[in-house]
Amino acid sequence: MSIKEHSQPSAAPNPKYLQGQLESVLHRINQEGEFKASILSTMEGFSIAGASSQFDDVVISALASIVQEASRRAERYIGFKRMDEVSLVDDDKFRLVCREFVVEGSQFILTVVVPPNKTYRRLTNEAIKEIEKIIQEKRKKSNE
Repeated sequence: MSIKEHSQPSAAPNPKYLQGQLESVLHRINQEGEFKASILSTMEGFSIAGASSQFDDVVISALASIVQEASRRAERYIGFKRMDEVSLVDDDKFRLVCREFVVEGSQFILTVVVPPNKTYRRLTNEAIKEIEKIIQEKRKKSNE
């Protein structure tokens, strides 16, 4: 993972806008889980929203896309059932967790960087539900 050269705290998310609403969810799970980063991205590796203190969100989004492609290949060639999570663990026990999910036909990846000995599944489940709700409400309003 790429660490930012000049890390600055990000501005408070503006809940008026979609990205701000998504970043609020990511900031919350970072605080509650003591995550080092939380990024929402597309399957193509484009970052939509992020909450990170020291990692490069763009690099993590691109890496998450590569990890998910490896997951799809495991499903196809090994016969694995659909995987909802792929995680990588380094020597220091930091974990990069990629959770794929679909909202109204669009695929997303929630990626979190989890410190050693911290749990993450409950928080990522909650975040995915909140993100789904935010996106569904936004699409509903844009269709009105």
